[in-house]
Amino acid sequence: MKISLEGRTALVTGASSGIGRAAARALAEAGADVCVHGHAHTAEAEAVAHAITKLGRKAIAVGGDVTRSEEVDRLVATAVKAFDRVDIVFANAGIMQLATLEETTDELWRRHLDINVTGAFLTVRRVVPEMKRASKGKVITNGSIFGAYGVPGAVAYCVTKMAIHGLTRALAIELAPHHINVNAVAPGNVVTPLNDPLYDLMAVKTGRPGDREAGKRELARSYPWGRVGDVGDIAPAVVYLASDAADFVTGQILFVDGGYSVQ
Repeated sequence: MKISLEGRTALVTGASSGIGRAAARALAEAGADVCVHGHAHTAEAEAVAHAITKLGRKAIAVGGDVTRSEEVDRLVATAVKAFDRVDIVFANAGIMQLATLEETTDELWRRHLDINVTGAFLTVRRVVPEMKRASKGKVITNGSIFGAYGVPGAVAYCVTKMAIHGLTRALAIELAPHHINVNAVAPGNVVTPLNDPLYDLMAVKTGRPGDREAGKRELARSYPWGRVGDVGDIAPAVVYLASDAADFVTGQILFVDGGYSVQ
């Protein structure tokens, strides 16, 4: 079955690179018009929007800090003005900085909570009234395998992704009477700039400091599929959760992780 999002509009936060960029493009390829959000990388967000328009879809790029409610309000208002509504939101914006417990400063802790959790909360809170007016909507958050499994040296990141999984499940129950589906994709390790520090760390552990590819190969050993992920592995899951095919799916954490979570 070919999934069609023809006539739908989507908002993707953190869409200037990585999973967000791939998801924005995949949603457009399925037929959706897309509001591409970027924070510090507005030029990159504009490039993503331009690429989407070349596919024959409408797209706009909007900057903004998802940790500030007034900027999230402006982001969503801009999307609604451009497209009349928001049918799909992928709350994807996030950060990961490796740090042990003792290395996790107050600032680092708050930054993870602000971007990874509060950013998703503010985005969804502002979009949901638009969806309630339509009595339908698709909310997708970006979780992680580390939202279910802890990992040494990334306490702030793990805690925030556990919170995202909880937010997803709580909102799924609350919003089900409004026919608004709320689900999360939970990627395994995916090759994006966000994960470069992890590959560097793995390279050191294998005795090959500076060899990022060696770090990736070492990390791949922990995945039954025999490799780490690619953004192209995650984007189709986002498209599925955004589609009518997932109308009876809500409150689910969809692990896309090459078997990591079933070991």
